[in-house]
Amino acid sequence: MIFTLEALQAGTGDSLILHYGDAKKPHFIVIDGGPAGIYKGSLKPRLQQLHDKFVDEDDDGAKLDLEMVMVSHIDDDHIHGVVDWMNDIAKEKAVPCNIATLWYNSFEDMTGSAAEEIRSKVASASVDPDAKPNENTITPLTSQVLLASVGQGRTLRAHAKARGIKLNGGFKGVGGGDGLVMALPKKPAVITRPGGLTLTVVGPSSQHLTDLLEEWKEDVAKNPDPVVVADFADKSVPNLSSIVVVAEFKGKKMLLTGDARGDFIREGLKNAGFLDKKGKAHFDLIKMPHHGSSRDMDLEWLQDLTADHYVISANGQFDNPDAETVEWMCQARGDDSYTIHMTNEKMVNAKKKNKADQDISGKIKKVFAENPGKKRVVEFRKEKNLSVKAELLDPITY
Repeated sequence: MIFTLEALQAGTGDSLILHYGDAKKPHFIVIDGGPAGIYKGSLKPRLQQLHDKFVDEDDDGAKLDLEMVMVSHIDDDHIHGVVDWMNDIAKEKAVPCNIATLWYNSFEDMTGSAAEEIRSKVASASVDPDAKPNENTITPLTSQVLLASVGQGRTLRAHAKARGIKLNGGFKGVGGGDGLVMALPKKPAVITRPGGLTLTVVGPSSQHLTDLLEEWKEDVAKNPDPVVVADFADKSVPNLSSIVVVAEFKGKKMLLTGDARGDFIREGLKNAGFLDKKGKAHFDLIKMPHHGSSRDMDLEWLQDLTADHYVISANGQFDNPDAETVEWMCQARGDDSYTIHMTNEKMVNAKKKNKADQDISGKIKKVFAENPGKKRVVEFRKEKNLSVKAELLDPITY
């Protein structure tokens, strides 16, 4: 039996494939599609490999069965590749697949009637071309990416409807319509997929989504400054609403975090009963939130939520993974045995002139040298490969 998380080369973003079940007839879940170029360069070729391996070429019209496609949130570095994929499907140029359900919380579904107002204010934001990242303003690039992400979300939802792909299977909305994928207030939201996989949704919580909309109504809607609106939407809507799930199969557990904030992940795990009395939990695998950024977690988070395998999808851009995150991991785990799986050893499409800044492995080796550990291992994706794989049961050979 197999239970593997495959992290495709996804540049600054995420594009993952979860494999589980019988290795001779496995089940697949695709999670995110990365930013522009990743669908064509990584996801589509990998889907083609899986199709060639598991679909009988003599069976005319046969398709690769996918149990689910999950888009964790609307950020461009997660949703863009899935929209490119849907465009390919519409043009009949995609690898033939049957998608059982698409999990995706659309901007409109999350914010209701406020969505159009947010969009119009963001679009009218007078951006500062000389803005620095730490200033309380919004740069032209951020404004463009935010609007693009929202537009991609609308396109994705329309594609799913047009292709007859069931939206958010297992969750019902008001009147029996499409529901939001979210943690429930009174009992864990547990969804069982064919083949024996269970997915427990621990985020976003219904309360967080309610609070998000209330904050918009009470504060942002009253503020006439579209820059403040854009900043709120950029920082709050995507990451506070990121889908977080615990995937379980044959006694093994993966924590799949999207780009959720560490405190929200911890709260969701507590509400779902995954934390012990001391507020701690051990997983077989943690997909690190927000590409290993230190902004979304701290040393205590890594001490309380531990794993045998950590997966980091990043390419060095925006300093991800942060050296501080790796240092915290070393301090939290000491001489424990664990493996870090990384999608890139050096920055892909490097934009930094300083070669030292482009060397991800060099940065990590420096942290390791300052924080000795006896049993840890780092596995980088080999440059010739499409992905790096973290395997919890039998290894996959395809």
